[in-house]
Amino acid sequence: MPQSPVSTVVAPTTHIYHRVLDPNGQDSLAKLARQIAPGSRVLDLGAGPGVLGRYLREERGCTVDGVEYNPVAAAEAAPWYGQLECADLEGLALAERFAAGQYDYIVCADILEHLRQPGEILAQLTRLLAPNGRVLVSVPNVAYAGLIAEMLAGEFRYRPEGLLDETHLRFFNRTSLIQLLEDHGLRVAVLDATFVELDESEFKEYYLDALPPAVVRALLGRPDALVYQFIITAQAAHEIQAAELPPLVGPQPELYFTCQLYWRAPQAEFQESESRVAWGRLGQTRQTVVLPIPQRPVPPEALRLDFADRPGLLRLYSLTLHDHIGQLLWAWDGRRDSLLGRPCQQVAFAESSLVAEEVTVLLAGDDPVLELPIPAETLVKLPNGGELRLELSWPVSLDYLALIQDCVPRQDLLTAQAATRAVQAVQAVQAVRIGELEQVRTVLTARIGEVEQDYAALNTRKEELETTLGALSAQLAEKEQHADVLQAQLTEQAAELAGLYGQRLVRWSCALRARLRPLRAWLQRHGGS
Repeated sequence: MPQSPVSTVVAPTTHIYHRVLDPNGQDSLAKLARQIAPGSRVLDLGAGPGVLGRYLREERGCTVDGVEYNPVAAAEAAPWYGQLECADLEGLALAERFAAGQYDYIVCADILEHLRQPGEILAQLTRLLAPNGRVLVSVPNVAYAGLIAEMLAGEFRYRPEGLLDETHLRFFNRTSLIQLLEDHGLRVAVLDATFVELDESEFKEYYLDALPPAVVRALLGRPDALVYQFIITAQAAHEIQAAELPPLVGPQPELYFTCQLYWRAPQAEFQESESRVAWGRLGQTRQTVVLPIPQRPVPPEALRLDFADRPGLLRLYSLTLHDHIGQLLWAWDGRRDSLLGRPCQQVAFAESSLVAEEVTVLLAGDDPVLELPIPAETLVKLPNGGELRLELSWPVSLDYLALIQDCVPRQDLLTAQAATRAVQAVQAVQAVRIGELEQVRTVLTARIGEVEQDYAALNTRKEELETTLGALSAQLAEKEQHADVLQAQLTEQAAELAGLYGQRLVRWSCALRARLRPLRAWLQRHGGS
């Protein structure tokens, strides 16, 4: 692979972002790469170790130039770039390094948030774009629900990578990012995003159970709650008319409730530091929630379960305890009597009359807890940790029950009545149409009968003609045979005639010569005198 020229500057060694580019992936780099047409001219600002440049050159046949600050990363990226400038984007005059008007795409993949003045770079891009060229931008979303939950929990911790990357200098939400682009001559043509569930992000340690339920509902109810990064396609403002952007299409924010599992060592008390939390989804009638139990120097003596963070009614289907390799250690027998008499608060149980192994649990407050009936000798088998698995419904509030028992049935009845009227109207129209179709069918049936009669008559006439044709063919064969006989006779008679003619001609010529001899002699005598 030929090496490209690299203009270098001295730069401190910084973290290199090694990423895997899956062309079919849903991360920001993959989505940006899919927007770039094969054979395009591309300028990659913040090229890193050249992951994007290599893919564009090898897989899409693009011509790629770039800028990278870290000399180590630039050396990795160099083989895949035609011109690679190792320089700090801050204060860089791009027009002095790259030709104006030559790039179909300029990529700013997760780079603007690392700059003190990103607007100064954006302001230069329109001069480098070819006509109808695009600027592709990906930027972290500072309004991501996990980040806000962490701040509300009293944390704002930088990390080597992620939304709070320790090298991030600027933070953006949807509005501020669009405004930044428009302030520097670019207008958004397409708005996309990557979506990450909270429990899959770096903020999964800061669970929403630390927040009041009303705050959680407000936090997760925002349109961009699960947007991890914004991905924007922009053009020069003079090439595109301002238009209202369509809303992002992605997973709908969901509401959660929290389950919490506590454990205590012998002679100790239950406390928050000795617990783990897992989320269940509101509105999901039957679901499994898994609560991990970490490895501990001393196995727990007892486990206490906090079913949910709010009052309501839920159905408990199963409780099982497993060791660290998933082996079953204990299973609840599904009976209400097994739970009664255990230490608890804000909890009551009612056995369902419909299903034998199912218990309805009344949560009378926002801290309903139960010490589980697991024998101590079973808990001793957890030296390496394990997990508690619950199969349950979500905690339906009494207000919700009132709605579904009163308001919802009435509304359903009205909806059903309206639907019935609509169906009746459609049926009336259909009845008229069916009558018209029946008339058409009657006419077509009569016409089909006429056509079948005509077809039968044509078949009869065809048979008559075929019979006549057969007779004529026989007569023709007979005539041709007779003609052949006559032709033979004619030939024979002609031969005889020719023979007779030849014989008579010989006799005539002999007689003539005999008659001419005297005349010839007389002519000789008189001519001689």
